[in-house]
Amino acid sequence: MKISTKVEFGIMAIIDIAVYSQNGCSVTAPDIAKRHNISKKYLEQILPYLTSANLIRGQKGLNGGYVVARDLSKITFKDILNALDTRVLNDVYFDSRDKNDMMTELINDRLWSAMSSYLQNYAESITLAEIAEHYKQNEIIAQAKAV
Repeated sequence: MKISTKVEFGIMAIIDIAVYSQNGCSVTAPDIAKRHNISKKYLEQILPYLTSANLIRGQKGLNGGYVVARDLSKITFKDILNALDTRVLNDVYFDSRDKNDMMTELINDRLWSAMSSYLQNYAESITLAEIAEHYKQNEIIAQAKAV
């Protein structure tokens, strides 16, 4: 499976916001861009997708930036993917010219349908809270190794 840079950077951005917007602090687009070596302009085109899906919200003012809009444990990876590109979790299937082709039906039913279902269920089972916590743990390990 190949995902677009929009999806990749959007996932990175929401995880970053989840990790760094603790205790009412917000995270700015330039901070996210710098931490992950992403173009700030490109990131600013992606963040509205997450805002429109009510996953993050912007805060105006001197300490403005972005915060997660809902409880991290209520946001699934499926929510994030669908906000960024609804095609990522679409069902995969052969589109045969001959609709009565038994081989095509078999492959669609036994292979593509099952794989699509598994991917959707898996994406729905992972929360932003889990992803953010995993990131924090890995960051602590990486910092300890750097010392």
